[in-house]
Amino acid sequence: MGSYDHREIEKKWADRWFEEKTYQAKDFSDKPKKYILAEFPYPSGNALHAGHMMRYTVPDVYARYLRMKGYNVLFPMGWDAFGLPAENFAVKSGIHPAITTKKAIESYRVSMRKMGYGIDWEREIDTTDPNYYKWTQWLFLKFFQQGLAEYREMPIWWCEQLKTVLSDEEVLTDKDGNKISERGEYPVERKLLKQWVLKITKYADKLLEGLDQIEFPEAIKSAQRSWIGRSYGANVSFSVNGTKLEVFTTRPDTIFGVTYMAISPESPILETLLRSAVNTEEVTEYIEESKRKSDLEKLKSKDKTGVQLEGVFAKHPFTGENIPLFVADYVLMDYGTGVVMGVPAHDERDFDFAKKLGIKIIPVIETPKDFEGKLYTGSGKMINSAEYNGLDSQDFSEKVIKRLEKEGIGKRETQYKLRDWIFSRQRYWGEPIPLIHTHDGEILSICDIDDPKDVDAKLPLRLPDVPDYTPSSDGASPLERNKEWVNTTDNEGNPARRETNTMPNWAGSCWYFIRFVDPKNSESFADVEKMKYWLPVDKYFGGAEHTTMHLLYSRFWYKFLFDQGLVPNQEPYMWRMNGGLLLGPDGTKMSKSKGNVVEPMDIVENYGADALRACICFLGPYTDTYPWNINGIKSTWRLMKNIHDFHQKVKSANAEISSENVLRALNKLIFNVSSMIESLKMNTAVSEVMIFMNSVKDSGEISQDSWMKFLKVLAPLAPFLAEELWHNISGQETSIHLQPWPEVEARYLESEQIIIPVQINGKVRAEVTFNRALSDDEVKAMILEDQTVKKHIGTSELKKFIYVPGKIANIVL
Repeated sequence: MGSYDHREIEKKWADRWFEEKTYQAKDFSDKPKKYILAEFPYPSGNALHAGHMMRYTVPDVYARYLRMKGYNVLFPMGWDAFGLPAENFAVKSGIHPAITTKKAIESYRVSMRKMGYGIDWEREIDTTDPNYYKWTQWLFLKFFQQGLAEYREMPIWWCEQLKTVLSDEEVLTDKDGNKISERGEYPVERKLLKQWVLKITKYADKLLEGLDQIEFPEAIKSAQRSWIGRSYGANVSFSVNGTKLEVFTTRPDTIFGVTYMAISPESPILETLLRSAVNTEEVTEYIEESKRKSDLEKLKSKDKTGVQLEGVFAKHPFTGENIPLFVADYVLMDYGTGVVMGVPAHDERDFDFAKKLGIKIIPVIETPKDFEGKLYTGSGKMINSAEYNGLDSQDFSEKVIKRLEKEGIGKRETQYKLRDWIFSRQRYWGEPIPLIHTHDGEILSICDIDDPKDVDAKLPLRLPDVPDYTPSSDGASPLERNKEWVNTTDNEGNPARRETNTMPNWAGSCWYFIRFVDPKNSESFADVEKMKYWLPVDKYFGGAEHTTMHLLYSRFWYKFLFDQGLVPNQEPYMWRMNGGLLLGPDGTKMSKSKGNVVEPMDIVENYGADALRACICFLGPYTDTYPWNINGIKSTWRLMKNIHDFHQKVKSANAEISSENVLRALNKLIFNVSSMIESLKMNTAVSEVMIFMNSVKDSGEISQDSWMKFLKVLAPLAPFLAEELWHNISGQETSIHLQPWPEVEARYLESEQIIIPVQINGKVRAEVTFNRALSDDEVKAMILEDQTVKKHIGTSELKKFIYVPGKIANIVL
């Protein structure tokens, strides 16, 4: 062996692993399965960027470790290639998106091979492949068949810059309170348009209940619960000149405290109410002014504004009193009915509004004796509530609902913040929606999805190759311009028009993890038995930006498919971790305009993939965000060079027996790195490799047997160098990555390891071995990840965890 030449080593093994299909997963293996998934990328640029390196390196290390631990590991990859990212890149470059996407995919594939990712390339998928989107279309038609895909007029977010509709989840609020697009951060506005929607609201309860069955971080669960926003209460009807004004309230116990009604400026009922108002011009002017404010401005403004609809009153449903009506911009249309029953004595926003406009305030719940605030929002005894005075407010809520239902003026109601998912885009580069609009106004599927022959004959509905794919200035889809494709006939030969809106870029990613299970199936979206074997995904790594988008959408699709009997379980992913970001050297988000972009392939060329992988791992926990530092890659490159150079001494010296100190260091390395990779602490795993190398360099020699064990530990972190040195010293043909993980010899760890019993509800159920130096939090994490412990916990809720250091752990369920 000569000097350390990472280019030669890495190219040789990247090609060989690809040719020999080293990381191919086996369906129905006798080994226990592990399905490890990292979100597949949008191939919209020239090559993988630094963010991708952060996203995929840690999962790859973990998958490699599991493979060596005896698992049948599925670690697949594909391309989320439809949608705005790819289309915008094509529009800017002036090259057709089919060409730019194909080129980007080829570049991404090469980049991933250069990084040494242990991917099963036999399962590669591409959402723009007609053989893939045939089944995306078929699944959409399942929604349509079951009445969960609907074409209706609704208020939508329109982005003029992107020339397309955006879903609620794709709209952000900037620091000034303005609504902007998630992609590109362009201004958005409200419009009323006809759109295709998927009725995700029908699955709100199932999505909430499913969160209790899966191991997601509490932050993700909280975000999804908040986005769904389930709240319990009652719908109450207030009469206004014969018109019903529907109000949803979570506090029916405060109904006698209503002193005004507030209506959102966006409410369609205002058109009717304005006809009876004395001050129509004043109210109309206020409505127009309100439209110029963002929702965040309306909600956060301390200066509550509104205008009374003079001459118009609502009748209180219990007392018959006249209640004044106001248009107020603190009331939004995104929740409830867009109408609020103002109870200023027991709601802070109502209180501020009433004080500002001089509206009377009537307390109806007795405040505790020690209460010193300006208004009381808790429960208590009813006051000023007619014959109900003295009742407990929670009991009174039930009586209110029963009275409303008995008198036909209200009912018990559960409301959600979640809105149906807008599922159509006015862009070219997306899956065509396989529906036709008939001459008499019907909307029909292009095929009978229950007839395999008809499906094969009519799906996929291919995206036509058009010369002009730029977005239209009038908001229509570019497909509208292709009359030959648009104009078609129904089954009876009558004229019909194809649907010209395309699916959003989320469509293909809603089920891609299923297709990885059976990517070449031409008769079904996936084989049932293969799904039973591989699903659900064991560990899913992704981005925090997808918490209430892809992660929620795909759970919705999967639950729908379960209800249709098409998938074997109710949740697609059992575990989730969101990754952090790699910032520019200046500590800000990487941007070409700032000149702070780090190009990973340049680093691979100059320092090697092994050094870059180790550098990324060494940065810190996977979930955090870090600035790029060139000194980090220099440090890990020196580590690789030191390992390479020391290997030559090992082979030439060929020591038969390692010293006691080296054996202690080696077994400590095996033990620590095992527990660290299992808990995804790759930064400390790299640190352990550095510590070990320092100890063997000080010793001066190590036996070939001990060195080969070290190379196995190195393999998940630095796969190229480990493979090269393994073949150089072992004389074996089989890849090091298919070797068993080295076993710890306990006698060398007496001072390092400790074994404690784990009690679950008072009974010892397991024993867990760990390093004495671990913190209490790390011990807890290891215990809860132990397979025996997890089996006994099952789906039960963890009530209490007690750890007596070095003695015992007690879990109460």
